[in-house]
Amino acid sequence: MTTDVDVVILGGGLAGGLLVRQLRLQRPHLRVLCCERSRTTAWKVGEATVELFSNYLLRRLSLSTHLYEQHLPKNGLRFFFDDAAKQAPLPAMSEIGSQSLPYHPSFQLDRAVLERELRDGGRALGADVVEGAKVTGVELGAPHRVTFLVDGRERSVRCRWVVDASGRTSVLAKQLGLRVPVRDHNCRAAWARVRGLVDLDGHGIDAGFRDRVRHSSRRLSTVHFVHRGYWIWLIPLRSGITSVGVVGDHRRLAREVLTPAGLRTFLAGHRALGELLAPAEWLDFGGYGQLAYGTRQWFGDRWAVVGEAAAFSDPFYSPGSDFITLANDFTADLIARDVDGEAIADRQRLYDGYLQYRFAANLPLYRDQYELFGSFDLLRARWDFDVASYYNLWLESYLRDLHFDLDFLRHELRQQPFVVKALERFGALFAAAERAVTARGEYERHNLGQFAEGLGAIDFARDLGRRDRATTDAESLRIFALARERCFALLGRSSAGGDRFGFADFVTGRAMAGALDG
Repeated sequence: MTTDVDVVILGGGLAGGLLVRQLRLQRPHLRVLCCERSRTTAWKVGEATVELFSNYLLRRLSLSTHLYEQHLPKNGLRFFFDDAAKQAPLPAMSEIGSQSLPYHPSFQLDRAVLERELRDGGRALGADVVEGAKVTGVELGAPHRVTFLVDGRERSVRCRWVVDASGRTSVLAKQLGLRVPVRDHNCRAAWARVRGLVDLDGHGIDAGFRDRVRHSSRRLSTVHFVHRGYWIWLIPLRSGITSVGVVGDHRRLAREVLTPAGLRTFLAGHRALGELLAPAEWLDFGGYGQLAYGTRQWFGDRWAVVGEAAAFSDPFYSPGSDFITLANDFTADLIARDVDGEAIADRQRLYDGYLQYRFAANLPLYRDQYELFGSFDLLRARWDFDVASYYNLWLESYLRDLHFDLDFLRHELRQQPFVVKALERFGALFAAAERAVTARGEYERHNLGQFAEGLGAIDFARDLGRRDRATTDAESLRIFALARERCFALLGRSSAGGDRFGFADFVTGRAMAGALDG
Protein backbone atom coordinates (compact mmCIF):
# COMPACT_ATOMS: atom_id res chain seq x y z
CA MET A 1 0.00 0.00 0.00
CA THR A 2 1.52 3.31 -1.11
CA THR A 3 0.68 6.22 1.19
CA ASP A 4 1.71 9.80 1.80
CA VAL A 5 1.19 9.50 5.56
CA ASP A 6 0.34 6.69 7.95
CA VAL A 7 -2.51 8.38 9.83
CA VAL A 8 -4.80 11.33 9.12
CA ILE A 9 -6.72 12.67 12.14
CA LEU A 10 -9.76 14.78 11.33
CA GLY A 11 -9.85 17.41 14.06
CA GLY A 12 -7.27 18.86 16.45
CA GLY A 13 -9.45 19.46 19.48
CA LEU A 14 -9.14 17.53 22.72
CA ALA A 15 -9.54 13.98 21.38
CA GLY A 16 -7.59 14.59 18.18
CA GLY A 17 -4.81 16.58 19.81
CA LEU A 18 -4.28 13.95 22.48
CA LEU A 19 -4.18 11.18 19.87
CA VAL A 20 -1.56 13.08 17.85
CA ARG A 21 0.62 13.26 20.95
CA GLN A 22 0.01 9.65 21.88
CA LEU A 23 0.91 8.30 18.44
CA ARG A 24 4.09 10.33 18.20
CA LEU A 25 5.19 9.42 21.72
CA GLN A 26 4.49 5.71 21.35
CA ARG A 27 5.55 5.28 17.71
CA PRO A 28 7.80 8.21 16.67
CA HIS A 29 8.28 6.77 13.18
CA LEU A 30 4.57 7.09 12.31
CA ARG A 31 3.77 9.86 9.84
CA VAL A 32 0.82 11.70 11.39
CA LEU A 33 -1.23 14.48 9.76
CA CYS A 34 -3.88 16.35 11.75
CA CYS A 35 -6.41 18.54 9.90
CA GLU A 36 -7.97 21.16 12.20
CA ARG A 37 -10.48 23.63 10.77
CA SER A 38 -9.93 26.40 13.31
CA ARG A 39 -6.78 28.49 13.48
CA THR A 40 -7.46 29.49 17.07
CA THR A 41 -8.40 27.71 20.26
CA ALA A 42 -11.28 28.82 22.48
CA TRP A 43 -13.07 28.04 25.71
CA LYS A 44 -15.11 24.86 25.45
CA VAL A 45 -17.28 22.89 27.81
CA GLY A 46 -15.79 19.68 29.10
CA GLU A 47 -13.37 21.42 31.46
CA ALA A 48 -13.75 18.94 34.34
CA THR A 49 -11.76 15.70 34.21
CA VAL A 50 -12.13 12.53 36.25
CA GLU A 51 -9.59 10.12 37.64
CA LEU A 52 -9.32 7.67 34.74
CA PHE A 53 -8.77 10.38 32.13
CA SER A 54 -6.32 12.21 34.39
CA ASN A 55 -4.28 9.02 34.77
CA TYR A 56 -4.17 8.82 30.96
CA LEU A 57 -2.89 12.41 30.75
CA LEU A 58 -0.26 11.90 33.43
CA ARG A 59 0.91 8.34 32.83
CA ARG A 60 0.38 7.80 29.12
CA LEU A 61 0.95 11.30 27.74
CA SER A 62 3.45 12.80 30.26
CA LEU A 63 1.50 16.04 30.65
CA SER A 64 1.92 16.47 34.41
CA THR A 65 4.10 19.60 34.24
CA HIS A 66 1.75 21.34 31.83
CA LEU A 67 -1.35 20.37 33.84
CA TYR A 68 -0.04 21.52 37.20
CA GLU A 69 1.49 24.73 35.85
CA GLN A 70 -1.25 25.83 33.43
CA HIS A 71 -4.46 24.39 34.87
CA LEU A 72 -6.07 23.75 38.27
CA PRO A 73 -6.15 20.60 40.39
CA LYS A 74 -9.72 19.45 40.96
CA ASN A 75 -11.02 19.00 44.49
CA GLY A 76 -13.51 16.31 43.56
CA LEU A 77 -17.22 16.72 42.85
CA ARG A 78 -19.34 18.80 45.24
CA PHE A 79 -23.13 18.91 45.50
CA PHE A 80 -25.31 21.57 47.15
CA PHE A 81 -29.01 21.06 47.94
CA ASP A 82 -31.68 23.76 48.08
CA ASP A 83 -35.09 24.21 49.62
CA ALA A 84 -38.24 23.87 47.52
CA ALA A 85 -38.42 27.63 46.90
CA LYS A 86 -34.75 27.78 45.75
CA GLN A 87 -34.13 30.44 48.37
CA ALA A 88 -31.73 28.75 50.82
CA PRO A 89 -28.55 30.71 51.59
CA LEU A 90 -25.38 28.88 50.62
CA PRO A 91 -24.11 28.15 54.18
CA ALA A 92 -27.45 26.53 55.08
CA MET A 93 -27.45 24.11 52.14
CA SER A 94 -26.71 20.45 52.72
CA GLU A 95 -23.52 19.38 50.99
CA ILE A 96 -21.75 16.32 49.65
CA GLY A 97 -18.06 16.96 49.01
CA SER A 98 -14.45 16.51 49.97
CA GLN A 99 -12.50 17.86 52.92
CA SER A 100 -9.13 17.45 51.18
CA LEU A 101 -7.77 16.86 47.69
CA PRO A 102 -8.47 13.28 46.54
CA TYR A 103 -5.72 10.64 46.49
CA HIS A 104 -6.13 10.09 42.73
CA PRO A 105 -5.67 13.45 40.96
CA SER A 106 -7.92 15.12 38.44
CA PHE A 107 -7.97 18.60 36.90
CA GLN A 108 -10.06 21.57 35.78
CA LEU A 109 -8.92 22.28 32.24
CA ASP A 110 -8.80 25.50 30.30
CA ARG A 111 -9.52 23.81 26.98
CA ALA A 112 -8.15 26.73 24.95
CA VAL A 113 -4.79 26.49 26.71
CA LEU A 114 -4.57 22.69 26.58
CA GLU A 115 -5.56 22.43 22.93
CA ARG A 116 -2.96 25.04 21.96
CA GLU A 117 -0.34 23.06 23.88
CA LEU A 118 -1.39 19.88 22.07
CA ARG A 119 -1.25 21.45 18.61
CA ASP A 120 2.12 23.11 19.18
CA GLY A 121 3.42 20.08 21.06
CA GLY A 122 2.28 17.76 18.28
CA ARG A 123 4.35 19.74 15.80
CA ALA A 124 7.33 19.68 18.13
CA LEU A 125 7.03 15.89 18.27
CA GLY A 126 7.13 15.70 14.46
CA ALA A 127 3.46 15.56 13.48
CA ASP A 128 2.07 17.72 10.66
CA VAL A 129 -0.68 19.74 12.37
CA VAL A 130 -2.43 21.91 9.78
CA GLU A 131 -4.70 24.63 11.14
CA GLY A 132 -7.31 26.29 8.94
CA ALA A 133 -7.85 22.97 7.13
CA LYS A 134 -11.43 22.26 6.04
CA VAL A 135 -11.94 18.58 5.20
CA THR A 136 -13.98 18.31 1.98
CA GLY A 137 -13.85 14.59 1.30
CA VAL A 138 -12.92 11.22 2.73
CA GLU A 139 -12.67 8.25 0.35
CA LEU A 140 -12.22 4.97 2.19
CA GLY A 141 -10.16 2.33 0.47
CA ALA A 142 -6.69 0.88 0.38
CA PRO A 143 -5.32 3.45 0.85
CA HIS A 144 -7.82 6.01 2.09
CA ARG A 145 -7.79 9.47 0.54
CA VAL A 146 -8.51 12.66 2.51
CA THR A 147 -9.06 15.96 0.69
CA PHE A 148 -9.01 19.32 2.45
CA LEU A 149 -8.80 23.05 1.73
CA VAL A 150 -6.24 25.30 3.40
CA ASP A 151 -5.57 28.92 2.41
CA GLY A 152 -7.82 28.46 -0.63
CA ARG A 153 -5.76 25.57 -1.99
CA GLU A 154 -6.91 21.99 -2.18
CA ARG A 155 -4.70 19.20 -0.88
CA SER A 156 -5.21 15.48 -1.08
CA VAL A 157 -3.30 12.82 0.83
CA ARG A 158 -3.31 9.02 0.84
CA CYS A 159 -3.18 7.35 4.23
CA ARG A 160 -3.27 3.91 5.82
CA TRP A 161 -5.56 5.01 8.71
CA VAL A 162 -8.10 7.80 9.11
CA VAL A 163 -9.47 8.81 12.51
CA ASP A 164 -12.53 11.01 12.93
CA ALA A 165 -11.96 13.34 15.90
CA SER A 166 -14.09 16.17 14.50
CA GLY A 167 -16.44 16.42 17.49
CA ARG A 168 -20.16 16.79 16.87
CA THR A 169 -19.37 17.74 13.26
CA SER A 170 -18.65 14.00 12.92
CA VAL A 171 -17.28 14.14 9.38
CA LEU A 172 -16.68 10.41 8.87
CA ALA A 173 -19.35 9.25 11.29
CA LYS A 174 -22.05 11.10 9.36
CA GLN A 175 -20.69 9.87 6.04
CA LEU A 176 -20.94 6.28 7.24
CA GLY A 177 -24.29 6.73 9.02
CA LEU A 178 -22.87 5.71 12.38
CA ARG A 179 -24.94 8.05 14.60
CA VAL A 180 -27.49 6.28 16.83
CA PRO A 181 -30.09 8.55 18.50
CA VAL A 182 -30.69 8.08 22.24
CA ARG A 183 -34.33 9.11 22.48
CA ASP A 184 -35.04 7.79 25.97
CA HIS A 185 -32.57 10.19 27.61
CA ASN A 186 -33.51 13.65 26.42
CA CYS A 187 -31.54 16.43 28.13
CA ARG A 188 -30.61 19.93 27.06
CA ALA A 189 -27.78 22.17 28.25
CA ALA A 190 -26.73 25.82 28.20
CA TRP A 191 -23.54 27.41 29.49
CA ALA A 192 -21.35 30.49 29.65
CA ARG A 193 -18.06 31.70 31.01
CA VAL A 194 -17.97 34.53 33.57
CA ARG A 195 -15.29 36.64 35.23
CA GLY A 196 -15.53 37.91 38.80
CA LEU A 197 -17.69 35.23 40.40
CA VAL A 198 -17.83 35.53 44.20
CA ASP A 199 -15.07 33.32 45.64
CA LEU A 200 -16.55 30.25 47.38
CA ASP A 201 -13.52 30.28 49.69
CA GLY A 202 -13.30 34.04 50.12
CA HIS A 203 -13.18 36.16 53.25
CA GLY A 204 -16.83 37.16 52.93
CA ILE A 205 -18.05 33.57 53.04
CA ASP A 206 -19.39 32.35 56.41
CA ALA A 207 -16.50 31.14 58.64
CA GLY A 208 -18.41 28.12 59.94
CA PHE A 209 -19.22 27.14 56.38
CA ARG A 210 -15.52 27.19 55.48
CA ASP A 211 -14.55 25.34 58.65
CA ARG A 212 -17.00 22.54 57.78
CA VAL A 213 -14.63 21.34 55.06
CA ARG A 214 -11.47 22.11 57.08
CA HIS A 215 -10.86 25.10 54.79
CA SER A 216 -10.32 22.81 51.80
CA SER A 217 -10.96 24.72 48.57
CA ARG A 218 -14.55 24.41 47.43
CA ARG A 219 -13.74 26.62 44.45
CA LEU A 220 -11.46 23.93 43.03
CA SER A 221 -14.29 21.40 43.02
CA THR A 222 -16.68 20.81 40.19
CA VAL A 223 -19.59 22.37 42.06
CA HIS A 224 -23.14 21.16 41.40
CA PHE A 225 -26.28 22.94 42.58
CA VAL A 226 -28.75 20.08 42.25
CA HIS A 227 -32.52 20.30 41.82
CA ARG A 228 -35.34 18.03 40.77
CA GLY A 229 -34.83 17.42 37.08
CA TYR A 230 -31.73 19.56 36.52
CA TRP A 231 -28.32 20.57 37.88
CA ILE A 232 -26.15 23.67 37.61
CA TRP A 233 -22.35 23.58 37.48
CA LEU A 234 -19.53 25.91 38.46
CA ILE A 235 -16.05 24.97 37.19
CA PRO A 236 -13.02 27.24 37.84
CA LEU A 237 -10.25 27.93 35.33
CA ARG A 238 -6.75 29.14 36.20
CA SER A 239 -7.24 32.42 34.30
CA GLY A 240 -9.84 33.59 36.86
CA ILE A 241 -12.69 32.55 34.60
CA THR A 242 -15.51 30.31 35.80
CA SER A 243 -17.56 28.02 33.60
CA VAL A 244 -21.25 28.03 34.58
CA GLY A 245 -24.04 26.03 33.00
CA VAL A 246 -27.17 23.97 33.47
CA VAL A 247 -28.18 20.51 32.25
CA GLY A 248 -31.71 19.25 32.62
CA ASP A 249 -34.37 16.82 31.56
CA HIS A 250 -36.39 18.43 28.77
CA ARG A 251 -39.52 17.99 30.89
CA ARG A 252 -38.02 20.12 33.69
CA LEU A 253 -35.75 22.59 31.90
CA ALA A 254 -37.46 24.97 29.48
CA ARG A 255 -35.95 25.74 26.08
CA GLU A 256 -35.67 29.39 27.11
CA VAL A 257 -32.31 28.59 28.73
CA LEU A 258 -30.92 28.08 25.23
CA THR A 259 -30.58 31.87 24.88
CA PRO A 260 -28.13 34.11 26.79
CA ALA A 261 -30.91 36.12 28.41
CA GLY A 262 -32.89 32.99 29.24
CA LEU A 263 -29.91 31.34 30.93
CA ARG A 264 -29.12 34.41 33.03
CA THR A 265 -32.74 34.80 34.11
CA PHE A 266 -32.99 31.13 35.02
CA LEU A 267 -29.81 31.13 37.12
CA ALA A 268 -30.80 34.34 38.89
CA GLY A 269 -33.92 32.56 40.15
CA HIS A 270 -31.77 30.54 42.58
CA ARG A 271 -30.85 32.69 45.58
CA ALA A 272 -27.42 31.25 46.43
CA LEU A 273 -26.30 31.05 42.83
CA GLY A 274 -27.69 34.48 42.04
CA GLU A 275 -25.64 35.98 44.87
CA LEU A 276 -22.47 34.30 43.61
CA LEU A 277 -23.09 35.52 40.06
CA ALA A 278 -24.27 39.05 40.94
CA PRO A 279 -20.92 40.85 40.35
CA ALA A 280 -19.78 38.63 37.48
CA GLU A 281 -19.03 39.73 33.91
CA TRP A 282 -20.57 37.41 31.29
CA LEU A 283 -18.16 36.50 28.49
CA ASP A 284 -19.72 33.95 26.13
CA PHE A 285 -22.63 31.54 25.66
CA GLY A 286 -23.39 28.11 24.17
CA GLY A 287 -26.04 25.44 24.26
CA TYR A 288 -27.32 22.13 22.93
CA GLY A 289 -30.95 21.10 22.57
CA GLN A 290 -30.13 17.40 22.93
CA LEU A 291 -27.01 15.80 24.36
CA ALA A 292 -26.99 12.01 24.10
CA TYR A 293 -26.25 9.85 21.05
CA GLY A 294 -24.39 6.63 20.34
CA THR A 295 -22.47 5.07 17.46
CA ARG A 296 -22.97 1.86 15.52
CA GLN A 297 -19.22 1.30 15.33
CA TRP A 298 -16.06 2.73 16.82
CA PHE A 299 -13.64 0.95 14.45
CA GLY A 300 -13.77 -0.26 10.87
CA ASP A 301 -11.34 -1.19 8.11
CA ARG A 302 -8.41 1.01 9.20
CA TRP A 303 -10.67 3.79 10.43
CA ALA A 304 -11.83 4.90 13.87
CA VAL A 305 -14.14 7.45 15.49
CA VAL A 306 -13.11 8.99 18.83
CA GLY A 307 -14.41 11.61 21.24
CA GLU A 308 -17.72 13.31 20.45
CA ALA A 309 -17.39 12.26 16.82
CA ALA A 310 -18.41 8.85 18.16
CA ALA A 311 -20.81 9.11 21.10
CA PHE A 312 -21.88 11.11 24.14
CA SER A 313 -24.06 10.10 27.08
CA ASP A 314 -24.38 12.78 29.79
CA PRO A 315 -22.02 15.30 31.46
CA PHE A 316 -23.08 14.73 35.10
CA TYR A 317 -20.06 12.58 36.01
CA SER A 318 -17.88 13.88 33.12
CA PRO A 319 -17.64 10.47 31.38
CA GLY A 320 -16.82 11.93 27.97
CA SER A 321 -13.13 12.21 28.79
CA ASP A 322 -13.03 8.55 29.86
CA PHE A 323 -14.40 7.55 26.47
CA ILE A 324 -11.72 9.68 24.80
CA THR A 325 -9.15 7.81 26.86
CA LEU A 326 -10.32 4.32 25.96
CA ALA A 327 -10.99 5.08 22.29
CA ASN A 328 -7.59 6.78 21.88
CA ASP A 329 -5.79 3.92 23.65
CA PHE A 330 -7.51 1.37 21.45
CA THR A 331 -6.96 3.37 18.26
CA ALA A 332 -3.26 3.91 18.95
CA ASP A 333 -2.83 0.22 19.76
CA LEU A 334 -4.64 -0.96 16.61
CA ILE A 335 -2.66 1.41 14.39
CA ALA A 336 0.67 0.27 15.86
CA ARG A 337 -0.17 -3.42 15.53
CA ASP A 338 -1.48 -2.98 11.97
CA VAL A 339 1.62 -1.08 10.86
CA ASP A 340 3.73 -3.86 12.41
CA GLY A 341 1.92 -6.38 10.19
CA GLU A 342 -0.17 -8.02 12.91
CA ALA A 343 -3.68 -9.29 12.13
CA ILE A 344 -5.97 -7.08 14.23
CA ALA A 345 -9.50 -8.24 13.35
CA ASP A 346 -10.21 -10.13 16.59
CA ARG A 347 -8.68 -7.43 18.78
CA GLN A 348 -10.60 -4.73 16.91
CA ARG A 349 -13.87 -6.61 17.42
CA LEU A 350 -13.23 -6.89 21.16
CA TYR A 351 -12.21 -3.24 21.47
CA ASP A 352 -15.37 -2.16 19.68
CA GLY A 353 -17.52 -4.44 21.82
CA TYR A 354 -15.98 -3.15 25.04
CA LEU A 355 -16.65 0.48 24.12
CA GLN A 356 -20.25 -0.39 23.24
CA TYR A 357 -20.55 -2.16 26.60
CA ARG A 358 -19.15 0.81 28.49
CA PHE A 359 -21.59 3.14 26.73
CA ALA A 360 -24.54 0.84 27.46
CA ALA A 361 -23.45 0.61 31.11
CA ASN A 362 -23.08 4.39 31.36
CA LEU A 363 -26.59 5.36 30.30
CA PRO A 364 -28.46 3.82 33.29
CA LEU A 365 -26.57 6.21 35.59
CA TYR A 366 -28.58 9.09 34.12
CA ARG A 367 -31.63 7.76 32.29
CA ASP A 368 -34.77 8.43 34.40
CA GLN A 369 -32.56 9.53 37.32
CA TYR A 370 -32.79 13.33 37.04
CA GLU A 371 -35.91 13.44 39.22
CA LEU A 372 -33.94 12.31 42.28
CA PHE A 373 -31.00 14.72 41.90
CA GLY A 374 -32.48 17.49 44.08
CA SER A 375 -32.88 15.37 47.22
CA PHE A 376 -29.95 15.02 49.63
CA ASP A 377 -31.13 11.58 50.80
CA LEU A 378 -31.68 10.21 47.29
CA LEU A 379 -28.60 11.62 45.59
CA ARG A 380 -26.33 10.65 48.47
CA ALA A 381 -27.38 7.01 48.05
CA ARG A 382 -27.06 7.22 44.25
CA TRP A 383 -23.68 9.00 44.41
CA ASP A 384 -22.16 6.55 46.91
CA PHE A 385 -23.19 3.66 44.66
CA ASP A 386 -21.96 5.30 41.46
CA VAL A 387 -18.59 6.57 42.66
CA ALA A 388 -17.73 3.34 44.50
CA SER A 389 -18.60 1.30 41.40
CA TYR A 390 -16.53 3.62 39.21
CA TYR A 391 -13.46 3.32 41.42
CA ASN A 392 -13.87 -0.42 41.98
CA LEU A 393 -14.52 -1.50 38.40
CA TRP A 394 -13.59 1.08 35.78
CA LEU A 395 -10.68 2.92 37.42
CA GLU A 396 -9.18 -0.30 38.81
CA SER A 397 -9.09 -1.99 35.41
CA TYR A 398 -7.61 1.06 33.68
CA LEU A 399 -4.79 1.47 36.21
CA ARG A 400 -3.83 -2.14 35.49
CA ASP A 401 -4.16 -1.69 31.68
CA LEU A 402 -6.59 -4.61 31.60
CA HIS A 403 -8.45 -3.06 28.66
CA PHE A 404 -5.61 -4.29 26.42
CA ASP A 405 -5.92 -7.87 27.75
CA LEU A 406 -8.04 -9.95 25.35
CA ASP A 407 -8.99 -12.50 28.02
CA PHE A 408 -10.17 -9.69 30.28
CA LEU A 409 -12.22 -8.20 27.44
CA ARG A 410 -13.83 -11.55 26.63
CA HIS A 411 -14.74 -11.98 30.30
CA GLU A 412 -16.21 -8.46 30.44
CA LEU A 413 -18.29 -8.98 27.31
CA ARG A 414 -19.66 -12.26 28.68
CA GLN A 415 -20.76 -10.32 31.77
CA GLN A 416 -22.25 -7.44 29.79
CA PRO A 417 -25.91 -8.58 29.73
CA PHE A 418 -25.89 -9.19 33.47
CA VAL A 419 -24.10 -5.97 34.40
CA VAL A 420 -26.23 -3.72 32.20
CA LYS A 421 -29.42 -5.40 33.42
CA ALA A 422 -28.31 -4.97 37.04
CA LEU A 423 -27.58 -1.28 36.46
CA GLU A 424 -30.95 -0.81 34.77
CA ARG A 425 -32.69 -2.49 37.71
CA PHE A 426 -30.79 -0.29 40.14
CA GLY A 427 -31.98 2.71 38.12
CA ALA A 428 -35.55 1.47 38.44
CA LEU A 429 -35.06 0.92 42.17
CA PHE A 430 -33.69 4.47 42.70
CA ALA A 431 -36.58 5.87 40.63
CA ALA A 432 -39.06 3.93 42.79
CA ALA A 433 -37.38 5.31 45.90
CA GLU A 434 -37.78 8.85 44.53
CA ARG A 435 -41.51 8.30 43.96
CA ALA A 436 -41.94 6.95 47.48
CA VAL A 437 -39.98 9.80 49.11
CA THR A 438 -41.91 12.37 47.08
CA ALA A 439 -45.26 10.79 47.99
CA ARG A 440 -44.37 11.05 51.69
CA GLY A 441 -43.47 14.74 51.26
CA GLU A 442 -39.87 14.05 52.31
CA TYR A 443 -38.00 14.95 49.13
CA GLU A 444 -36.23 17.97 50.70
CA ARG A 445 -36.30 16.59 54.28
CA HIS A 446 -32.51 16.76 54.76
CA ASN A 447 -31.64 19.39 52.13
CA LEU A 448 -30.49 21.86 54.79
CA GLY A 449 -27.86 21.51 57.49
CA GLN A 450 -26.26 18.19 56.47
CA PHE A 451 -22.75 17.30 55.28
CA ALA A 452 -21.42 14.03 53.82
CA GLU A 453 -17.85 13.23 52.79
CA GLY A 454 -17.81 12.77 49.02
CA LEU A 455 -15.60 9.68 48.95
CA GLY A 456 -16.86 8.26 52.24
CA ALA A 457 -18.06 5.11 50.49
CA ILE A 458 -14.52 4.28 49.32
CA ASP A 459 -11.89 2.84 51.65
CA PHE A 460 -9.76 1.17 48.96
CA ALA A 461 -8.49 4.17 46.95
CA ARG A 462 -4.83 3.62 47.88
CA ASP A 463 -5.02 -0.05 46.85
CA LEU A 464 -6.32 0.61 43.36
CA GLY A 465 -4.22 -0.96 40.62
CA ARG A 466 -2.97 -3.75 42.92
CA ARG A 467 -6.12 -5.80 43.58
CA ASP A 468 -7.15 -9.07 41.91
CA ARG A 469 -10.50 -9.96 40.35
CA ALA A 470 -11.74 -11.82 43.42
CA THR A 471 -11.23 -8.70 45.52
CA THR A 472 -13.02 -6.42 43.07
CA ASP A 473 -15.89 -8.91 42.70
CA ALA A 474 -16.31 -9.10 46.47
CA GLU A 475 -16.25 -5.31 46.71
CA SER A 476 -18.90 -5.11 43.99
CA LEU A 477 -21.20 -7.32 46.03
CA ARG A 478 -20.67 -5.10 49.07
CA ILE A 479 -21.40 -1.95 47.05
CA PHE A 480 -24.54 -3.50 45.53
CA ALA A 481 -25.75 -4.72 48.90
CA LEU A 482 -25.36 -1.31 50.51
CA ALA A 483 -27.16 0.42 47.65
CA ARG A 484 -30.02 -2.08 47.82
CA GLU A 485 -30.32 -1.64 51.58
CA ARG A 486 -30.41 2.15 51.32
CA CYS A 487 -32.95 2.12 48.50
CA PHE A 488 -35.26 -0.16 50.46
CA ALA A 489 -34.90 2.12 53.48
CA LEU A 490 -35.94 5.09 51.34
CA LEU A 491 -38.86 3.02 50.08
CA GLY A 492 -39.83 2.43 53.70
CA ARG A 493 -39.61 -1.34 53.27
CA SER A 494 -37.50 -4.15 54.65
CA SER A 495 -34.66 -5.40 52.45
CA ALA A 496 -35.82 -8.98 52.84
CA GLY A 497 -33.13 -11.58 52.36
CA GLY A 498 -30.39 -9.74 54.22
CA ASP A 499 -27.41 -8.05 52.72
CA ARG A 500 -26.20 -10.81 50.40
CA PHE A 501 -27.24 -10.82 46.78
CA GLY A 502 -25.65 -10.91 43.35
CA PHE A 503 -26.28 -10.06 39.72
CA ALA A 504 -28.84 -12.85 39.41
CA ASP A 505 -31.17 -11.16 41.89
CA PHE A 506 -31.43 -8.15 39.65
CA VAL A 507 -31.44 -10.03 36.36
CA THR A 508 -34.32 -12.24 37.53
CA GLY A 509 -36.02 -9.52 39.56
CA ARG A 510 -36.09 -11.59 42.76
CA ALA A 511 -34.51 -8.76 44.76
CA MET A 512 -37.06 -6.34 43.35
CA ALA A 513 -40.22 -8.16 44.47
CA GLY A 514 -42.79 -5.51 45.29
CA ALA A 515 -40.18 -2.73 45.37
CA LEU A 516 -41.23 -0.97 42.19
CA ASP A 517 -44.93 -0.70 42.94
CA GLY A 518 -44.65 2.57 44.82
